[in-house]
Amino acid sequence: MRAITLLLAVLLTAPAAAFAGTTAWVSSNHIQIIDLDEGRVVGRIGLQEFIHDMEFAPDGERVFVGSSKGLRVADAEAMAFTQRLSERPTVAVSVSADGGRVVALSSPPRDDVRAARKAGLPLPPATVTVYAGETLSTVTSFEVDGLARDVVVSADAAVVYVLEPKSGAMRVFSIDGALQESIQVVDQPAGEAHLDTMLGRMELSPKGDAMAISVTNAASSAIAEVDLTAATEKVHLAGLGHARRIQGVAFDDDGSGVYVTAVSSMVKFGGHGFPVAWKKYPVNFVDVAAVRGDDRSVMVTPTYSKANKSGGVSLVDGTGQVVRTVELTDMSPFLVVVQPTP
Repeated sequence: MRAITLLLAVLLTAPAAAFAGTTAWVSSNHIQIIDLDEGRVVGRIGLQEFIHDMEFAPDGERVFVGSSKGLRVADAEAMAFTQRLSERPTVAVSVSADGGRVVALSSPPRDDVRAARKAGLPLPPATVTVYAGETLSTVTSFEVDGLARDVVVSADAAVVYVLEPKSGAMRVFSIDGALQESIQVVDQPAGEAHLDTMLGRMELSPKGDAMAISVTNAASSAIAEVDLTAATEKVHLAGLGHARRIQGVAFDDDGSGVYVTAVSSMVKFGGHGFPVAWKKYPVNFVDVAAVRGDDRSVMVTPTYSKANKSGGVSLVDGTGQVVRTVELTDMSPFLVVVQPTP
């Protein structure tokens, strides 16, 4: 397996027109849709619920939105919600590369959580639900750790990966919920009320052969690359040379590198033997997404203008330079996804 090392993103060669018509969907407690080529807001979907995750179907026609009040489906062209699949708080959602399955991670019911905490008992389990990609009917569901943070379905929809920060492990389930493997990403102290190490969301490589997970503690920050094809020594940690919290992680379009945002900085890493090199920014970008078919990326920050206290969306080229920024005066975005285009 290749070692993970760091380098600043290479020079952009594709013209801006290569992704004309592509939109970025950004959210906090509602959604705004940005035309990346023209740099303007082209749509808005009101919600007034905190949005935990968003994921496009592979054809770019539907968006699945997990929020504090459920799992919804939006029509990308109409820029409107069409149905709600669940009313339970949904912390993560994933769509298989073939579009055949949609997988969601739901928190335990609030009343059950309150009762368990009042009684000093372990939290009730969270639930993973598998939906058919075309009909969106429920295929199956199974229980996982109550503090599970993220879920990812494999490209062929055969395997479901669940991240459990409390244990520091990534659990591997068959699509019908049978536990196949537990991969220890980091060691967490047993019985501690507060975890030593924070695990961010999982990011599956485009080829489906590796998972990237951010790892942050008081002393250092790192990216854990999990080699999903290896029989042994699956986890490789790459220290980032600082202790700033990693916030956004995204593989680029061909899987040759990974974009990482941390406090007031960003790097794209991959390759072999290159030194750490960060691009500094005057604002704090909290999420990043790659533009398909290009080496540009889209980043969002909750505060772009200190004067207006407004969030922003920035299109960044392969050298880390900001091409254009759209200031959003009525929201502070925390998540971004880029619409796939044919």
